[in-house]
Amino acid sequence: MKLRVSLHFAGDDIRSVGILSEQGRESIFAFDESFLASGLSPSPFRLPPARGVQAYDGRGGMETFGLFEDALPDGWGRRIVDTRFRRLRGRLPSLLERLACLGDDGMGALTFHPIDESMVEGDRGDFRLETLAESAWAFDDNRAEDVLPELRRAARSSGGARPKMNVGINPRTGLVCAPGAHLPQGYEPWIVKFNTRAEGPDAGRREFAYSEIARDAGADVAECRLIETKAGVFFATKRFDRSPGGRRLHMHSAAGLLHADFRTPGDECAILFKLSDALTRDYAAKTELFRRACLNVLFHNRDDHLKNFAFLMNEKGVWRPAPFFDFTFAQGPNGWQTLSVSGEGEHPGEADLLRLADDVSLRRADAAAVLDRVKSVRDEWRARLQNLGVKLPTPPTI
Repeated sequence: MKLRVSLHFAGDDIRSVGILSEQGRESIFAFDESFLASGLSPSPFRLPPARGVQAYDGRGGMETFGLFEDALPDGWGRRIVDTRFRRLRGRLPSLLERLACLGDDGMGALTFHPIDESMVEGDRGDFRLETLAESAWAFDDNRAEDVLPELRRAARSSGGARPKMNVGINPRTGLVCAPGAHLPQGYEPWIVKFNTRAEGPDAGRREFAYSEIARDAGADVAECRLIETKAGVFFATKRFDRSPGGRRLHMHSAAGLLHADFRTPGDECAILFKLSDALTRDYAAKTELFRRACLNVLFHNRDDHLKNFAFLMNEKGVWRPAPFFDFTFAQGPNGWQTLSVSGEGEHPGEADLLRLADDVSLRRADAAAVLDRVKSVRDEWRARLQNLGVKLPTPPTI
């Protein structure tokens, strides 16, 4: 089996990147000659543009090159794809078959052809979020063998363990519709997350509160909102891999760019700054990453692994950090910060953050200003969360 990989930036702006195939269990990729002449480099460190065939070296514990690993659904989306494929074919899909199931509906701008049409069929019927949430919960709790076709279509490309789905939202009316390449006028592509039974009903409010806190601290955060339904209150965020006019942006996680195993703690936060310097050469991007480190430490988000940081590339090959996402109160592995701060993972604090700033050549005055602003927001956070009806464990004193 072979797949043609393309970057689909807009309706008529489709750049053929190359051919992905398998040799035994090894991923093989060959760039198109025409793409080599374009000057674009969608994965410059681990799959740089070059003539000839490149084979995945197995680094990072991934199934394939990080460029394509990022496109694969994991957690929730993977279960949906696997369940559907097993019912249709009596077995689990191969790597290329998983990507063929995504076709042109994945995150970012990468597309894979030919598409496995049997995985995307389904009536666009009832698209009420409460009905889809109940279907998601039944599937997540192993009380159902499959999800509704509408949910399967909207959720098969999603990552993470928490049930989520792509939708269209009209920000003026708050109405929700099924996702698609051509949404009705006034609708925009968003992602809705359903809280799990284990998380409880406050998960959506909690993540929304944290998005507001991050915004007040000056972080780059996508537009967010809460959607109230009969089944509960859900967190929704506008997709940052889509821009006005329907253009798409290529998205690559830090883990995928570096072929790093994000599931294993032990990486240093400083690696993000080195990555940003290499991609963007932008001091402002470095300041933004430091702000996120301060927020994660001071607001006890310890699930700050490398797949929760991403970069976006436009059709001209210009990179920038993606907006801050998956920021919420979270315990890390064994209670540790997943990305250690200047060597401290158990109890990182202000001194470690300032040492990080020195390590990554951030001006001390700039770092102090960012840290002071985050601390000021932290002083107000209990009242802010209380106003939103959020109940959280008290974070440790820093």
